[in-house]
Amino acid sequence: MNNETVSAGNGSDMFDKWCASFNAAVAADDSAALGALFAEDSYWRDMLTLDERIQTAHGPAAIADMFAGRASPATSLRITSLGDARKEKIPGVGDVEGKFVRYETDRVLGHGYLRLGSGLQQAFTLVTAVRELKGYPEKSLTHRDSESHRSGPEAVSNWLDKRVEHLTYKDRDPQVLIVGAGHAGLTVAARLQHLGVDALIIDRSDRVGDNWRSRYHSLTLHNEICCNHLPYMPFPESWPVFLPKDKLAGWLEYYAEAMELNVWNRTTFLSGEYDEAAGRWTARVEMADGSVRTMHPSHVIMAIGVSGIPNIPVIPGQDDFRGQILHSSAFNSDVDVAGKAVVVVGAGTSAHDIAQDVYLRGGKPVLVQRSSVTVVSVEQSGLAYGAFRRFEGQQSIEETDLMVANPFDLVRRVHGELSKTMAEGDADLLRKLEKVGFLLDNGEDDTGFFMKLIRSLSGYYLNVGASDLIIEGKIGLRAGVRLESLGTDTAILSDGTQLEADLVVLGTGYRPLQDAVGSMFGPEVAEKVGPIWGLGPDNEMMGMWARTGQPGFFVAGGTFTMSRFYSRLTALLIKSDLVKSEQNGDREHLVAA
Repeated sequence: MNNETVSAGNGSDMFDKWCASFNAAVAADDSAALGALFAEDSYWRDMLTLDERIQTAHGPAAIADMFAGRASPATSLRITSLGDARKEKIPGVGDVEGKFVRYETDRVLGHGYLRLGSGLQQAFTLVTAVRELKGYPEKSLTHRDSESHRSGPEAVSNWLDKRVEHLTYKDRDPQVLIVGAGHAGLTVAARLQHLGVDALIIDRSDRVGDNWRSRYHSLTLHNEICCNHLPYMPFPESWPVFLPKDKLAGWLEYYAEAMELNVWNRTTFLSGEYDEAAGRWTARVEMADGSVRTMHPSHVIMAIGVSGIPNIPVIPGQDDFRGQILHSSAFNSDVDVAGKAVVVVGAGTSAHDIAQDVYLRGGKPVLVQRSSVTVVSVEQSGLAYGAFRRFEGQQSIEETDLMVANPFDLVRRVHGELSKTMAEGDADLLRKLEKVGFLLDNGEDDTGFFMKLIRSLSGYYLNVGASDLIIEGKIGLRAGVRLESLGTDTAILSDGTQLEADLVVLGTGYRPLQDAVGSMFGPEVAEKVGPIWGLGPDNEMMGMWARTGQPGFFVAGGTFTMSRFYSRLTALLIKSDLVKSEQNGDREHLVAA
């Protein structure tokens, strides 16, 4: 929910009054009185405060029940409003006023964002998120290494000597093993490092950033730089609005070095089994020199991307096809396309990008579109990220993250209105696409591309040029058909059309990420973890960022924005586990003594 209009509000006193009433209801453990502070159509989204999980309640009764059913005592919870109130006009909702808040309990410090509805008497939304476990602050300006080490035994080894030694893991195992060195793996590792947790990232690639560096030549990010900063190290202000892939790849590599993240490249995850009694994993990895290392981390984070294993269908006639067949995930600039007939099967983001890249490198692309797709110009899609653009340079990105970390049901409602605004702005583009036969939709419930991203990460395209090439006939289009079979040098469609084909690129998507869990950790772990990505019955993301049904197992991934925000929650949950384990160990030691 990012495009609400914002201006200065005048309800600061009402926010203070509301917070005082909230604190009184909490102190009295009066869930009914607390629920009454929320409007009939209201939400409280809490991240790790009431329970160590992410949860949302809609309406006063559900909010009262969520508070009453909390796992840990929260009568010490006290909330305070910060700064000035701001007026907001939210699409599909109307006028509200909002204010940042901070809070604490006996065990955590937190921050959030509170919106009061019309009349400023009751809350419309309250978003709360833990940011610190008391007694375990992040490294910061006031909490960092200040030793000079210029003399004495410590001076024998300098910083680089110690850094190289630390990276070898010669005499220890990591507390956390992270599989995948993309932006999700790096951000959660940085969060853990700032909490003093020993984390090792492994990745099969030669260098950090290769997941971007090795992709097709023309690729840039489709959303704006203001959304995509990494924790602790924002991009330079002079950088372009849309990041080129190689620039991003270099930054990720630099980020890993600057953040002192422990990364083993050219390392492959082989297997992992969890010991319930010991509370740790036995993980086997194959290192760059071919040797196999067995380690015993307490936690494993799968950060291989939320796309999972490529879905590669068996195509009748493929054994006789004389050309090349590739899944979209394997397509890059090393693939020779100049002068070649390239059939791209699919019409999602990757299919569009690949068709555009083929055209720009002198190939003859044809897009085979089986079903409808949501298309939004990159200019109109920016409305979905408007808060980041609007507040860049005015407030911290952490504050903007809190403003937009709204309940997903509210995001759905907002995008019902916002997607119509986008379509109106793109009316000429969409009319021209329809004229050449492209199949369009606006999402399953008319909520546009953003809810498709949330639900399935598929079925949409943000136009950075491919749509214009389709309209101009420079990218061929066959819509409403599927690839039926292959001849020796042709792609045969379901309507009988035969397309010349030297290369077939399958933009056929990916299998569920749960399948990737099964292939890496076994079917029993996959069953415990359950479905990953998409909204569950509780209207929260399934299997992502929080604890799963498998102890000691987390999944990190999603957009840069999501990874930046939710990586802190993942790191805090793991730190909490480690603290509890240490405290339990101390108690057991005292009993034994």
